[in-house]
Amino acid sequence: MTERSEEGADVEFLMRPRTGLSRRSLERAEHALIGLGPWNIHDTSAVTEALVEWACVNFKAVDVVVPGYEAAHVLVAAGCPPRTAVIRAQRATSRLRNPAQRALRRTGVHDPRLHFHTWTQLLNRPAYTRTLARVRHAYRADAAVRRACRFTAREAVLRAVGAEPSDRQIDQAAGYAIAALPFLLESPAIFETASSLFLHDQGTGLLDLFVSGKAGGLRPGPGQGYAVVRPTSYDSALAHPL
Repeated sequence: MTERSEEGADVEFLMRPRTGLSRRSLERAEHALIGLGPWNIHDTSAVTEALVEWACVNFKAVDVVVPGYEAAHVLVAAGCPPRTAVIRAQRATSRLRNPAQRALRRTGVHDPRLHFHTWTQLLNRPAYTRTLARVRHAYRADAAVRRACRFTAREAVLRAVGAEPSDRQIDQAAGYAIAALPFLLESPAIFETASSLFLHDQGTGLLDLFVSGKAGGLRPGPGQGYAVVRPTSYDSALAHPL
């Protein structure tokens, strides 16, 4: 696939669209949706700030999404007390919010708060809740979707606590992956734009589900694209999905 590098702040980035539609969306550069993970070792303040600034320079509009209380559900599934899990999730969100909003503000976004969202906050958008209901049905009915969600849930628990989760813990954390899927399906509808590129620092089990065409009836909506974007110094051996 074609690749191109750009400069954002002092960090050089490499971007690779994942599909033909993604390449067309990249040419439009209409909207970028940046997905950040609370325990991704590459989502440091410096990298987050540089990435958001780079996206604002290269796309007409940018939004950033991070897990909200869904992150606490992962920690609870791993055995963390609920109160502690909520505090840890809030701290993780703040570590991403502050650099992202600084970059948005620096590139001229009038109100950065309107472009940084937790998944929980987006439950008030009908396009997100409709797609979430569709994903929940697919999780029950489609083995490929279920496998991808369970893979993502396992990775999330493993990163959060550093221990291999049990099947029961993976089941409990599956809602984390389910809540992420609408952004890979209906970003244009959720953010009211004709096309949108979901940007992440590597392919994920969830993303690969759609790129490979193995998602059964769970199809991306019109204008939905995907691109892997990462600093050129990125070490693929340390890659982590959302």
